[in-house]
Amino acid sequence: MRIGFIGAGNMGEALLAGIIRGGTVNAQNIVVYDADNLKRQAISDKYQVTLANDNQDLLNQVDIVILAIKPNVYPIVLPDISYYLTSEHHLLSLAPGYNFARIRNLLNQDKSEKTACKLSLIMSNTSARIGQAVSAVCFDQDLTSEEKSLLSELFSSVGMFFEVEETQMPTLTSVIGSVPALVYMVIEGIMQGAILEGLPAGQAKQIAAGVVASAANMITQTGEHPAILRDRICSPAGTTIEGVAHLKNIGFEGKIIEAIHLMAEKARLM
Repeated sequence: MRIGFIGAGNMGEALLAGIIRGGTVNAQNIVVYDADNLKRQAISDKYQVTLANDNQDLLNQVDIVILAIKPNVYPIVLPDISYYLTSEHHLLSLAPGYNFARIRNLLNQDKSEKTACKLSLIMSNTSARIGQAVSAVCFDQDLTSEEKSLLSELFSSVGMFFEVEETQMPTLTSVIGSVPALVYMVIEGIMQGAILEGLPAGQAKQIAAGVVASAANMITQTGEHPAILRDRICSPAGTTIEGVAHLKNIGFEGKIIEAIHLMAEKARLM
């Protein structure tokens, strides 16, 4: 299996690093092209991957192609690469707002054509860099079980992996792709609160991140609802319920729900 990355931005590099880290694909079997020459060379120097001269050169060398470019350049890049895509290529799209029909239209391909490439929709996040991403894929209906298994293995190597329906992708864009930014904001708030109460900044950062990670692991490892785990910490008239009551009063949970809804709506409108 040889994988090509078109685009080497934050998400592209995170996936690339995670795939190499996971050991499913060796660095020498990864080909990268980015329009930014300096970024392309930096990626090559850092990960020892193969560089392509352009999109055509990349497509001539790989069978799986990960589109790690910004959504706003899809209308430019997709028509360009359509000339070089064949039925042997499997195109993986990471962009929010692009469903099967929209991508096929930009490629000027009908999936019924024998020369049409295979296509799957992917949503992941930058935690792929450390092998702890959450990834979801909507497979092309024409993929064989072997091809699905190969892709499942690839994305399982960078973290948690789910197979989903196309209609779920806008929601997953917000929950998988964007929510980590909200979590970082929560961690930053915990950190700043700890500093306010007298902890050194470095210690506060480690403790804040560790507490959030351990709380998340309690959910995944016990399978219990977060509300149950929360209530077990709240003693009558204690310190924990004081903070919980305050956040309830200001609508903390409701604001998180609202933010996820807004991000999902944005994805649907892109």
